[in-house]
Amino acid sequence: MINFKSLFRSVKTKVFLLFLLIIISGLWLTSHYLLTWLNKEMDWEWYDIGGVQVTRTTDTHQLLFRKVYPFQQAVIFTSLTLDNRFDLFTIFKQSCTPQQSYTATVNDDKEQKQFPLICNENGHELSFRQVISSPPPLTITFNHRSVNFQPSHWALTFLKKDQFIQQNKHYFCTKKHFDACEYEWSRD
Repeated sequence: MINFKSLFRSVKTKVFLLFLLIIISGLWLTSHYLLTWLNKEMDWEWYDIGGVQVTRTTDTHQLLFRKVYPFQQAVIFTSLTLDNRFDLFTIFKQSCTPQQSYTATVNDDKEQKQFPLICNENGHELSFRQVISSPPPLTITFNHRSVNFQPSHWALTFLKKDQFIQQNKHYFCTKKHFDACEYEWSRD
């Protein structure tokens, strides 16, 4: 039989429990930091263990995905346009001035393109938007920082499925399918 009193008096047990507490606290703080970094005043949740986060916009209840790249100081947001094309919105955290021009390089398997980056009004973020029918794997580079967008790591079909359900709410709401009844389709 295990004597719990003597087990908790052991120095090794105390060190182990302290180490475990430090690890759990570190994981929680890292998770919280990644969920709140450049959150654009939205409440993000973890979608999967691959680092993809999910939320709904407060005004239109549109489903959004994003992935944070903390070491590159970048984030990619993904949503759908009304005509079912993928809207990739990329932000690099970087001091900038609106008068200066900045460009990002986007590489896919076939070609390399340059996109102008827009400096936001606070002078701390550069961003660009790319709308694609079916996104290939991309490498987005700015100022020697690269982020990879691998469509297979994102649940992009779920974005299309959610939009289809919202657009056909009259059918899915009567069938009590997913959360179609919960959100009002209010996108123009």
